[in-house]
Amino acid sequence: MIKESELDDDQIKILMETLDKSCIVAGCAGSGKSVLALIKAQRIQKEYGTNYKIIVYTKALCKYMNSGKQELGLTNDFYYHMEWKYKRERRGRFMVYSKDENGNKIPYMPSADYIIVDEIQDFSDDEIREFLAATNKHFFFFGDTAQSIYEGLKKTVPLDRINALVPFNMKVKNWELYRNYRLPLPVAKVVQPIGVDLPPFIESTYKSKEIAVPRFIKYNNEENQIKAIHDIISRNNMTDVAILLPDNDYVKTVYNQLKSLGGNYELRYNDREDFRNSQDSLNFTSTNPKVMTYHSAKGLQFETVFLPYIENFSGQESDRKALYVAMTRTYRNLYVMYSSMLPSPLSNINSQLYKTTEIDEIEDY
Repeated sequence: MIKESELDDDQIKILMETLDKSCIVAGCAGSGKSVLALIKAQRIQKEYGTNYKIIVYTKALCKYMNSGKQELGLTNDFYYHMEWKYKRERRGRFMVYSKDENGNKIPYMPSADYIIVDEIQDFSDDEIREFLAATNKHFFFFGDTAQSIYEGLKKTVPLDRINALVPFNMKVKNWELYRNYRLPLPVAKVVQPIGVDLPPFIESTYKSKEIAVPRFIKYNNEENQIKAIHDIISRNNMTDVAILLPDNDYVKTVYNQLKSLGGNYELRYNDREDFRNSQDSLNFTSTNPKVMTYHSAKGLQFETVFLPYIENFSGQESDRKALYVAMTRTYRNLYVMYSSMLPSPLSNINSQLYKTTEIDEIEDY
């Protein structure tokens, strides 16, 4: 969590905006949007009470933010989107959505004076209208169009088009955050060619003091990649780690491989064919490495991020956006791992911007 005293002038301007006007805040990965959303809720609670709702798209981000709410003194639990839209109830050891006699989910969507939504770029126009309808007074939307990674699954709305959905009686202030506080400059240089429709690269906008150079490492096969992840974590006593993968099948496979090597790992695995086989052991108060998909990692941050199996990257636009999200989850170390050939557009990155070994070689004098 970032303390209010550590915010810069641009962030303070957004935070100090009066609570009698709705806001749409755009900002790149690492610009502090989620932190501002939480501190905005803190201000609302302090000045007007607890009549607010915080909604995020994914379960993982919701769990992550809930793990830090006590530090800010927030009393309300946060919702992930489907939980807000359809109330869930416990049946045995499973949580399921309430349904009517015909098996249809029962709409929930509780309203509040203040509706706060993080990762607003992941929602459709109908979903955004639902947020607006639930807003009794004002809304605060935070997002980044460059991190919209659900093309093909749903039609999401770019941030610059949200105003067209807002009723005329709602006053809206638009803000943009330009500085990046999380992403180290060496990492920023290698992810710039990966993203889609990113603004021009300006080195001065990156404020992190971290200097670790990313590593693109080739292994003989996929099994050796996973063994290397386990060895690097153990050798360096890493405690804030994510192993990110393109889909759930890879998550399950890699998690089982890592567990067989020893050590404690956590995962988020979603079985779309049978939800009873889904698993979610993520605990953001623990130091265990987390295994999950690129999509589940949206909005999260870790000291070290491993990206194995990059040789299977397709290079399609939607996959490039997802990979961009995954690569920008780190605030220090980034390991890209592959066998065979490094695929495009990663193969087009200047090789002087990354290292190709697990550890630095020491010259023999």
